Amino acid sequence: MDLASQDRRVYNLQDFGIKRALFFGHYRYKEVKPGLSGHQHPGALEICFCMKGKQYYKIGDHLYELSGNDIFVVPPDTIHSTGEFPEDKGELFWLQIILDSSVGKLCNMSTKQSDFLLSALLDKSQCIFKGSFQLKLILEKLVDYLGNVDSILSRIMVDQLITQILLETVILSKKVQQSPPSIKLNSLDKFIQKNLFRIVYVDEMANFMGMSTGYFKAWFKKESGMPPKEYVNRLKIDQAKMDLLTTKTVTEVAFGLGFGSSQYFATTFKKFTGYTPKSYRRLQREV
Repeated sequence: MDLASQDRRVYNLQDFGIKRALFFGHYRYKEVKPGLSGHQHPGALEICFCMKGKQYYKIGDHLYELSGNDIFVVPPDTIHSTGEFPEDKGELFWLQIILDSSVGKLCNMSTKQSDFLLSALLDKSQCIFKGSFQLKLILEKLVDYLGNVDSILSRIMVDQLITQILLETVILSKKVQQSPPSIKLNSLDKFIQKNLFRIVYVDEMANFMGMSTGYFKAWFKKESGMPPKEYVNRLKIDQAKMDLLTTKTVTEVAFGLGFGSSQYFATTFKKFTGYTPKSYRRLQREV
């Protein structure tokens, strides 16, 4: 069964003959959506591939923050949610695999091979590690094939692509991870925070870092998982959440953070929070 909308697709992989899997999904949101309530996947681990934007997972009292190109493995039978956060603007894939080998083969691999891959993934559960461009291409290809499975050849390709995803994820999980955030990004973050009251231009951020604008954009996206402009707007909206509880009007908050109009501020605020500034303020005061 394919549960599809314009910006979200979910596939029941058992409908495609993959007995050791539950669901594979993909969304590409242009604005935030309601958060995920607490749920679990009995007997199945879930691999989450955050490609753009941010995503939050809360397990117990611990909150995990994923940004662009991050991978996170949720262990089986573990209650998780997005906590107080919505599903964020951005792009994310997820894949659920059943651990019990008695259910059947996993993509025609031997039990020894599938157990090896799943054991390696379980060892990295509740850890965040980096993905790769190659993995993104495989995930996108799987979406294409699942949308057009009309032959034995297509089903073979689906098996092969899922195997490649698991193998590539295990390989990436074993790489030495960098310690984010970098010192340079911390320095830039302080510069942005000091200038939240106005428009912060990409070329001046590049100049502050001693980089060309083109190189800076590529470097920044690799470091933070998002374009510079989006990062600045996220910081502005975080500040706006606090300002809305103390400042008299939405317009004062908007102009105080360098937005050209209260309408543009409200549009940006809703894109990252799911609420208008007025409704957010009202809800916070009711708590």
